[in-house]
Amino acid sequence: MKKVFLILTSVVLFSCDNFMGVNEDQSNYPYADVLAPNNMLAGAINNYTTQQVISFNNFGNEMSYVWALNNGFTSSAEYITYDYTSSSNKGLFNTTYLYADNFQDILDKQADKPQYSYHYAIAKLFKVMCMDQIVTLYGDVPYSEAFNSDIKRPKYDDDAAIIPQLLTELDEARDLIANPDSHVVELGVEDIVFHGDLAKWEQFINTIELRMLLRLSKTTDSDLVALRTSRFGNLADNFITYNVTNNPGYGFATLGQRNPIFRTWGMNAANDDFSSSYYANAAGSYCAKMLLGQPVAGVAAGSADPRRFRIFNGTTITFTNQGTTPTVDVSRVATFFHGRIGSSTDNKNKAASERDAYIMLAAESYFLQAEAVQRGYMTGSGTAQSLFNQGIQASFAFYNDYSFTDVVGGPTLNAAAYIAAVDSRAGLGWTATGDKINCIINQKYLALANWNGFELYIDHLRTGYPNLPLPDGVTRPNRPNRMIYPSSEYSTNSSNVPNVTLDEIFTVNSKTPVYLQ
Repeated sequence: MKKVFLILTSVVLFSCDNFMGVNEDQSNYPYADVLAPNNMLAGAINNYTTQQVISFNNFGNEMSYVWALNNGFTSSAEYITYDYTSSSNKGLFNTTYLYADNFQDILDKQADKPQYSYHYAIAKLFKVMCMDQIVTLYGDVPYSEAFNSDIKRPKYDDDAAIIPQLLTELDEARDLIANPDSHVVELGVEDIVFHGDLAKWEQFINTIELRMLLRLSKTTDSDLVALRTSRFGNLADNFITYNVTNNPGYGFATLGQRNPIFRTWGMNAANDDFSSSYYANAAGSYCAKMLLGQPVAGVAAGSADPRRFRIFNGTTITFTNQGTTPTVDVSRVATFFHGRIGSSTDNKNKAASERDAYIMLAAESYFLQAEAVQRGYMTGSGTAQSLFNQGIQASFAFYNDYSFTDVVGGPTLNAAAYIAAVDSRAGLGWTATGDKINCIINQKYLALANWNGFELYIDHLRTGYPNLPLPDGVTRPNRPNRMIYPSSEYSTNSSNVPNVTLDEIFTVNSKTPVYLQ
C-alpha cells in the first residue's frame, strides 16, 4: 500500500464541469500545497458519499439478499458463488483508503492553517468513517503508518488497537467544534452536508460513534468490552433525527454530475435507455418475501408491507433466488430508488439527477438507539419500543417524501397502521417477537434495503439477523466474516500483509475482524 496524493478542488454549487474528477495524482500539481481546507472539503465528502452509495451499497445489498440477478444476465460474481479471491471487491479496500487520504490531506494542513478548525473536525469524522468501513471488512489493516508518504510499505496494525484510536479521533473532532481556533474560518458552501450547522455535525459525530460501539456488541475482547461500556457511559444522548444528505450541485448536464444512484441504476449516459446495472438488478427472494408478508426464516407470515412498491417495482412484486437466474424478468429496484419521478421525461430526469445523495437515514439512527437501549448499553431518550417505532415512522416519512419531484407523491403510507398490523407478526412486530434484537434488526433491514446495504450485511454478521439463506448452490456454512486483502497489497506490501485463505474467511479465527471474535 502506498500513500497517494489527490487533487481536491472546490466543487460546490457553482459551474464545475468536473466536480467528480478529484482523484488525479497531486505529486506534480504545483498548487497542491497552497490549497486551503475549504477548497478541499467538498470534493472529499462527495468522494466518500459516492463510494458508500455505489460500491459499499451494492456490495451490501448483494451480500444481504436484498438484490439478486435478473433474466438475461449470467454472473460468476462472488456473492453468488462465494469463491472469493484477492481480486474480489478490491475497491472496498483500495478506493476507500484513497478517499481516507483525501481527508488526511486536509488534516495535514492543521499546523500551518489552524484557523480551519471546523473543516478539520469534519475531515476527522469522515476519515474515521472510511477507516471504520475498512477495519470492519478486513480486521488488521495499516493505520498508524498508512498516511505517511515517506513510508511505502506501512505495517498492519491490530484492529483491536485501531478501534480505540478511531474513537479518540471522534473526540478530537468534537473538540475542534467546541473549542475552535480564535480566528476560525466559518463553514461556507463547501459544507455540502449541513451547510454550516455545527449542532448537526455534533449530532452526526455522536450517531457514528453509536454505530461503531454497536459493532462491538458481539466481541469478547475484554478491553473492547470495557471500552464499549465506558464510551456508552459518556456518549451524549444527542443523535440525528433527520436524513443526512450530500449534494455538491448535482445536475443532468453530464453523466458524471448526476446523482450517483441515478447514474448507476437509472438512465444511461445517452439518456435513451436504463443502465445495464438497472436491468441486471432483481428483487432478492428473502427481502421481497418479507415485504410481501410471506414467511421467511425468522419472520412469520403477515400482511404485506405498504413500502414494497417504493423498494421494488411492478404492479406486483416478483422475485428470484440468488444463484438462480430467472427465465422471465422479475422486479427491479423501484423508481423511488433511482428517483426518476416527474410529470414529464425532462422533469423525471432532472429530479433524479439533482436529488440529494443519502449518507445516513434517520431511520438508522432510531434503530441504533433502540438496539443500544434494549441491550442495556444506554438509557436513551425513550424506551427501546418507542425508539423502534420511531425508526419505522422515519422510514415511512422517507418513503412519503416526493419533494425532490414536481409531482405529489402518493398514496401516503400510514406508519401507525403498519405498526399496529405488524405487531403480531413474529420477527417484525414488537409484541410478537421474543428476542427484541430480532425485530429491531429486521425492521432496520427493511428501512435500509436499497439504501445502505453494507450496514445490513454487518448487522447479519454480528447479530445473526436477518436469518438470511445462502445463495442456491453455495456449500459454505455461512457468509464470509471478512474479505481477502486485495492483490495490490500482496504485490506491493507483501512483507506486512497477512496471508488470508478462502477457508479462513468463513470461520472465526485470529484473522477474523475483532468485532466478530
